[in-house]
Amino acid sequence: MSTISSRVAEPIFAAEGFAKRFGAAEVLRAALVQAWPGRVTLLLGRNGSGKSTLLRCALGLLGAETGAVRWRGRATLRPRVARMAREGLCFVPDAGLAVPRRRIRAHLAMLAAAFPEARRLTDLDPFDVSPLLERRVRELSGGERRRVELTLGLLRNPRCLIADEPLTGLAPADQQRTVRALRDAAGRGAAVLITGHEVELLMQAADEVVWITAGGTRVMGTPEQTWRHPEFVRDYLGPRARTGLRRAWKPHHEDPDRRWGGDVGPGASPTRWPSRLRRIWLPMAGAAAGIWITVRLAMAAFGAETGTLTVPVVGACALLS
Repeated sequence: MSTISSRVAEPIFAAEGFAKRFGAAEVLRAALVQAWPGRVTLLLGRNGSGKSTLLRCALGLLGAETGAVRWRGRATLRPRVARMAREGLCFVPDAGLAVPRRRIRAHLAMLAAAFPEARRLTDLDPFDVSPLLERRVRELSGGERRRVELTLGLLRNPRCLIADEPLTGLAPADQQRTVRALRDAAGRGAAVLITGHEVELLMQAADEVVWITAGGTRVMGTPEQTWRHPEFVRDYLGPRARTGLRRAWKPHHEDPDRRWGGDVGPGASPTRWPSRLRRIWLPMAGAAAGIWITVRLAMAAFGAETGTLTVPVVGACALLS
């Protein structure tokens, strides 16, 4: 994985110094997040910490007390998502991207008419939405709707993709496809900024992690550095969750077959059976052998007959082990 110092000269998108209050509650205080071409930035934080609020303020969808946005080298205090969208930014909110009354085919047709790149990519179907083309958005389940929204965002092939909670509501297989699609978008040079709570999967996609806490943001560095950060582990992951997740996690540049193939989770590792043999069966066999030797030596010392007791002794050894 490339280090943070090897990034390009400047981010394509940067939200800097944002503060936001809802009544007496201060949600953001000098929060900052950036998106770099060819990289995936992961914004993590507890529920209510201000992740979505920061993104919406930076895109001009929500007013803020302070804050500025730099987009493609130009700074502004009044960001406009429509203008940035015309210049290559795509925002996939946590809900509500697709028009409820329109059919999926109509959405794809509108996308192809507006963006030449989408016309070239319309044959791609990373989330298997082709069976849904004749259905209206309001007729879809939550997971199906999310697949459609992600398809609309990714088919644009944007220069900067901002996705709020992209994995929410998706089945495990679709979550894996989404992570792979996000990495592919970064591989084509897009700046990708995502949020979410599916730490194991999202860490596999990320190049850099930003933690939002107490109204501010902290750049944690690479996922490897983030896993080792004591405050992040204590206040966000919790020690038990961190142990289970970290055991199965692999960075996206290592072991691609394991990263995308099969199930995800601590119990689904391809080394499951060798690990179980080492941790369970070998100690049990050793304990049984030790008990067997102890019993035979004791019987020999007291001159007891062993031939008729072989089967009961073996059973007792197995039970005790």
